[in-house]
Amino acid sequence: MIVSRKTCLRLLGLLLLACSLGFGQTQAESHPNSDSSKPGEHRGDIGINVEQNSSQKKAPEKKISPEEAKALFASVDEIFKFASEDTGFAIKHPVKRELASRDVVQKYVESRLSEDEDAKRLERSEIVLKKFGLLPRDFDLHTFLIGLLREQVAGYYDVRTKTIYLLDWLDAEAQQPVLAHELTHALQDQNYDLKKWSSPGEQREQSDKKDDRFEYDEDEESMARNAVAEGQAMVTLIDYMLRPTGHSLADSPQFGKVMRDAMGKATDSPMLERAPLMLRESLLYPYRDGLDFEQELLSAGGRPLAFVGAFKQPPQNTHEILDPADYLKRAAVPPLPIPDLRSTLGKSYEKYDVGSVGQFDVSVILKQFSDNGASAKLAPAWRGGSYYAARKSGSSKSAIATGDLAILYLSRWDSDNVAEQFARVYREGLTKRYKQVGKPQCLPAETCDRTIVATEEGPVIIERLANSTVLITEGFEPTLQQQLKAKLQSDSEKRVAERDLALPFARCALLQEAMRSVILKNLLRACGPLPTR
Repeated sequence: MIVSRKTCLRLLGLLLLACSLGFGQTQAESHPNSDSSKPGEHRGDIGINVEQNSSQKKAPEKKISPEEAKALFASVDEIFKFASEDTGFAIKHPVKRELASRDVVQKYVESRLSEDEDAKRLERSEIVLKKFGLLPRDFDLHTFLIGLLREQVAGYYDVRTKTIYLLDWLDAEAQQPVLAHELTHALQDQNYDLKKWSSPGEQREQSDKKDDRFEYDEDEESMARNAVAEGQAMVTLIDYMLRPTGHSLADSPQFGKVMRDAMGKATDSPMLERAPLMLRESLLYPYRDGLDFEQELLSAGGRPLAFVGAFKQPPQNTHEILDPADYLKRAAVPPLPIPDLRSTLGKSYEKYDVGSVGQFDVSVILKQFSDNGASAKLAPAWRGGSYYAARKSGSSKSAIATGDLAILYLSRWDSDNVAEQFARVYREGLTKRYKQVGKPQCLPAETCDRTIVATEEGPVIIERLANSTVLITEGFEPTLQQQLKAKLQSDSEKRVAERDLALPFARCALLQEAMRSVILKNLLRACGPLPTR
């Protein structure tokens, strides 16, 4: 049976409407690098342009009637039952629900911005991302986040209050489809305590004796689990959309490809178009790659494996999300930890941050500084990565610049050939990251195993080590780089990385809620007749 374009557009249109009207009548804060609005131009955010110009008279906002609100509340139970049957997650108890006004949603955004640990960590991670070249040096992340979040947050499930919040300014029919996605999260929460399940490292730290020498590699695992949670919710959303046709994603896998391809399409949103690649890719990751992962599990083992199975035995890192075959084979990639470098760095540097560089991070690095061909070819060969960032002693703690930061990045690959290719791509990408890049100095000249490149922020040293490993330092002098290498090769007490480069973007609940409208806008644009069963 062929699903018509009209049916597809109607269903997607309802979803888009439910997600995109969060703060559409509020003046957006401009991105510092974006063009100013023209007089009389409607300016929306990264989702859909729904804002009215401030000079125009706004029509009074219509509120839903008590009868409509009652019908909307009743639909929660019906959709909750559908989501439970679709996922296999049991309903433990009715989900709490509240009708929220714009003021309530605004307060939610403001409280999450001030309290959400992932939102806070985004700003701490900003300087490290800039040092890696994944954010422009002059990019104002805080201003971008404020402009995005104030406009996009709409209906949502809050894991803190265990409540689904509905909107009092949208009619019931417009809000019902998006509930399939949000109520999937409510079911995950009821069965597995979603907040704890998504942060495995926090559970370990509570049960283990605190030892400052060791830090858990929580972020890669958390990022993988986040993709499972959002991927499952996307499957349920698609199944709810297809319900009138008698089909589901399991028997119509072609629709998953339509959805996945549409997610990555460019939109006419100025804010999203100007966002750095890392930001765009990180926001898409849990939906796009999570959907791919879940669809592979559906194909391999059906719903028991894709839903309950993935929660009981979650993937360990983004490699398993991006390469589900390795997850299914349980081919675990061992961590690539970095020892405590403080004694080697001495008093010249202070530890600033330490973390993972997973396969997802590597794929973005390769896309940004090479081309998609290199990313598709090399990223799957990732077999581990970690970084250590150190701040120069005496530099300002309140206004740290990239020149105040030095980084050590250790990566492992599945062959010496791939390690060499990655080292070359990384070296060639330096011209896109620094203003002043000197001629590479190869040591020894015949093999060029160690390359030193001068920049305005100090030398960048790229060295190929044994076991298909590449050591990169930026900002450390050659003599200190050699001391750090010796420490890496000799220290038996390893410190496991704790922060993944992309995780704050991918896991931040507010950003996820905002991104949903962007995804649905792309789906609406790209949707055509669905393939036959």
